[in-house]
Amino acid sequence: MARDGRVWPFVGLLFLLAASARADDVLQPGSVVLDRSTVVTLGIRLLVAGDDDHDASVQVRYRPTGDVVWRTAQPLFRVRPESVTGRVVPEQFAGSIFDLAPATTYDIELRALDADGPVDEIVLTSAATRAVPGDPAAPTVRPVATASALRSALLAAQPGDVITLADGTYAGPFEIDASGTAANPIVIRGGSTVGVTLDGGGCDCNLLEIRGSFVHLERMTLRKARTAIRFKPAATEGNVVRRVRIDDVRNGMLGDPDQRDFYVCDNVLHGHLRWPQTYGDDGGSHANDDGINVMGDGHVVCHNVLGGFGDALKVEQDGSRADDFYGNEVLSAYDNAVELDGSEGNTRAFRNRFTNSFVPLSFQPIFGGPSYAFRNVVVNVAEDHLKLYARGTDAPSGVVVLHNTFVSSRHALEMGSPATSHHVRIENNLFVAPATAGPTVALWLGAIDDVRLDVNGWFPDGTFDFGPTGSWASFAAFEAGSSLATGGRVLNGPPFASGLVPPATYRTEMLPADATLASSSNAVDGATTGLGDSFTGSAPDLGALERGCPIPIYGVRPEGIDETNAPTGCGGPSNTTLPAVPIDATKLSLRGDSIPPVNASARKLTFKSTTTRSLSSNRILLPAAGGVGDPTLHGGTLQVYNAAGGSESLTIPIPAAGWTASGSGYRFKGSAGGIALTITIRRDKLSIAGKGAGLAYSLAAPPQGRIAVRLGLGSAPPWCAEVPAKASGVPPSTAKFDRVDRFDGRPLTPAPLVCPDVP
Repeated sequence: MARDGRVWPFVGLLFLLAASARADDVLQPGSVVLDRSTVVTLGIRLLVAGDDDHDASVQVRYRPTGDVVWRTAQPLFRVRPESVTGRVVPEQFAGSIFDLAPATTYDIELRALDADGPVDEIVLTSAATRAVPGDPAAPTVRPVATASALRSALLAAQPGDVITLADGTYAGPFEIDASGTAANPIVIRGGSTVGVTLDGGGCDCNLLEIRGSFVHLERMTLRKARTAIRFKPAATEGNVVRRVRIDDVRNGMLGDPDQRDFYVCDNVLHGHLRWPQTYGDDGGSHANDDGINVMGDGHVVCHNVLGGFGDALKVEQDGSRADDFYGNEVLSAYDNAVELDGSEGNTRAFRNRFTNSFVPLSFQPIFGGPSYAFRNVVVNVAEDHLKLYARGTDAPSGVVVLHNTFVSSRHALEMGSPATSHHVRIENNLFVAPATAGPTVALWLGAIDDVRLDVNGWFPDGTFDFGPTGSWASFAAFEAGSSLATGGRVLNGPPFASGLVPPATYRTEMLPADATLASSSNAVDGATTGLGDSFTGSAPDLGALERGCPIPIYGVRPEGIDETNAPTGCGGPSNTTLPAVPIDATKLSLRGDSIPPVNASARKLTFKSTTTRSLSSNRILLPAAGGVGDPTLHGGTLQVYNAAGGSESLTIPIPAAGWTASGSGYRFKGSAGGIALTITIRRDKLSIAGKGAGLAYSLAAPPQGRIAVRLGLGSAPPWCAEVPAKASGVPPSTAKFDRVDRFDGRPLTPAPLVCPDVP
């Protein structure tokens, strides 16, 4: 008995210590925290304790409230606070649910699993997406036609005011201090993007300062200032910029800390910088020339077209959460196409197209994550594909990179920082370099802590150099000899149906490219079902685009399309390209003859466009000889029509006979539809001159307001311009230039956001 009395306490102590150690490995689910919702995503956090061995998981299902069918989302990401410096984040699983409907409530089921318990626990919650911002419930229209009237309306603005600007130029700067409400925002709206211009005259200023909440800015052009739009002060919310054009500025839009729930979508922004100028050329002197810079949580930055900025898109506040960047067309970026630096978790860049960027995707750092990049097309990378850099001692932790397509003139994958990358998933991507790029396919200089590169496609084969982790002479040796990757493959050739290949050097400016896979590529059906979105074959394809599905809309969406009806994935109608290429209008004039005695031969059309300094999406580029746009083979079509809602229109078929080609372009001279017509097309230049009775566009019922010109060659995408009538006087009047039998357009009109529909 004495022996037993001595032994059992000791054995009992060991048992208790062992139980305590095991308890730390057992997941203990806590409370659910919801991030700010956006229009199409929801962010969730499940706070936890235990699970010291990090072998637990949290599965996610969701459904619209009232539905009976559950859908599967990505599992939540295990955040690792021990790898986060510079911020304190709790033990948690976190993640996002994508491709949701706006203004919809969802049931969410979290299933926490841990074999150590065992634990199998279900946690239920619900959350609602935001609505696409709309007009005031109780609008009061405040028309203005002069800069002084606009200033007065902004000074007196009240919730529900809709300040409508007549076509004309308004000399800035301007400011508004008032706030609207969620139900009754203040709306500042131009009659048309091309017709209404706020002009800073080259000022070193903020052209428009918005100092309140729930202010909507729509349908106008802002130009010639240091910064076009400045959101102030901190903690404002619910502001909107939609269908606005910004030209000739250093900064497009800048925010302040702790702002939330902005909606910045369907805009075109044009900065001063020109590719191939990059950060590496001048030590980053233009690194803070920002396109769209938001701070805080819950922002939606979508379907914008940007070029000429240091960082095209960015969130610039440590600890930011739940910010979305999707559908954007970045044509050039001196530094980063999108910068998620400093964000804490559930920041997301998806379904964007980034062309000509120094370092396209920046995560410097991420404070725990997850920060997502998925289904982005990234073409012509100058240096690092993924900027997994540290900022001081703060290294990136918690990055998820899924189903992207990367095309580069150097390495297929490059990460040039010596910083340690923590807890990174890089899966189901395509990494493509030239077949003759050299022996190094992947170059990763930094240390690695829990980085996985599973199920990716690589072209060509060669050396996989991961610095301190090791170097392998081939992909097969890399997968066999490292613990970094499984399930990947070397591609059987350049994978793209369009013939897309990397340029010889990044200094070649590339146009946005079609990265659809060729049917013969072994990237087809080569991925896992990590995203949970739709696919067409036996498995998803590697890369950003699923073969057989519509290409997403990149950049400004056509009128009438937003998150409430835009197709995503494989579920929608074809939307491979927008219907036309918008171009600048240097000159447009029309002359009619409708007053008896009629002299129909006096009817004239003159149109000119020069696009040398335009964004690449607004350039006049020559169709290839022998191709679908060669007018000597396929002819063309000229359309002139009312873009302000009138029914006037004219369509002129242009026969292939009469077109001639030269090394500098194409020229038509002859008769088409009863019109003596001359058309000259060169790179970045288009001129049209017509005269005669067939020019039957009616100018008998003024005012026209705005006239559009559209020229198509063969089946290539046509060019289009939209031009408001010229104005003069104070207040500006178009009466002199928009009257019976005469229309003179405003000279040097920038390209419209999208081409107006033909009536």
